[in-house]
Amino acid sequence: MSSELKNFFDRLKNGDRLTVAYLGGSITWGATASDPLKTSYRALVTRWMEETFPSAHIKSVDAAIGGTPSKLGVFRMDRDVLPFTPDLTFVEFAVNDGADKPVPDTMETMEGILRKLHRANPAMAIVMIIIGSGWDYGSNTRPLHIALAEHYGIAYIDVAGEVMKRVASGLDTKRILTDGCHPSDDGYRLYADIITGVLTEKFRARNDEKAFPAPMTQNRYEHARMIELSTLLPHEGWTPASPSLIGTWFDHQPSRWFSSTISPVTDGSRLAIDLVTGGIGLYYEIVRGGGDIVISSDGEEVLRVSTAMSLHYARVAFSFVLFDNVLRRTIALIAPKKENVKIAYLLCCGS
Repeated sequence: MSSELKNFFDRLKNGDRLTVAYLGGSITWGATASDPLKTSYRALVTRWMEETFPSAHIKSVDAAIGGTPSKLGVFRMDRDVLPFTPDLTFVEFAVNDGADKPVPDTMETMEGILRKLHRANPAMAIVMIIIGSGWDYGSNTRPLHIALAEHYGIAYIDVAGEVMKRVASGLDTKRILTDGCHPSDDGYRLYADIITGVLTEKFRARNDEKAFPAPMTQNRYEHARMIELSTLLPHEGWTPASPSLIGTWFDHQPSRWFSSTISPVTDGSRLAIDLVTGGIGLYYEIVRGGGDIVISSDGEEVLRVSTAMSLHYARVAFSFVLFDNVLRRTIALIAPKKENVKIAYLLCCGS
């Protein structure tokens, strides 16, 4: 067990005030649970801590957005996790990082999350949760995430592996999944039992010190960051806007995840900023009747984002592209038409 996790358990036993963050996708949020605030694995694990260590005071932070991978998580953790100064952060992206096949840079974006968490607070405990999906159950990203956890000496809980053993022994996944991906209440209870079982073993285990090692990958995401676009105003052609209060689903309600947004007021509105970056992207709302945003680097179009969708209520979305190297660039956002567009954050990475 890592010294950080041992310290966290010691503080639980001492009755300290602690913050636990859950960074992940829809399974961490609790999609298809009868009540995500009570029957998700996130809620059940927090309740286990409260019941096992009744003198402790635990604040739980929900930082889970369905359908989003670690490639967004590595950026948005700056707003959704780190400001809460968690003492323990659970990270779950194995499903969204590759349900069919692993996203090409999933190792790198997951590594970026781990390194950013450690850099923000070396005393923070980190636990990776590895979950599978599918009626036949499995996880393509499981070996990648296990390799990362073992490289860093970070605790991981192999929910996928444990469920796969039960499936091989005759468990019918229709008993624990509602749609082939998201658990029922029985499934969330099984996940929570696996997680708390491993945690019970770990808080009784000895302390293993391990120095934080060098990166496994190119490590282009350790310094990933978001720039809140409203901080660049006033700027001709753009106006502040309020994030939408109604989302397609609760975990996609833009007002939960955006502190502010901006909108173009004329066709061809342009907003430019000079950045040293190795990639560029946008975090924005998608809405019915939305328009396009073009992102250029030194005058060359590198990304075109559509903010349109067919559903009636807003959702959050992101797009990102890596460059070949880290350079100072003039990045421009251009709205060809002043349609129903709300953009929130510019995404960038580099040293």
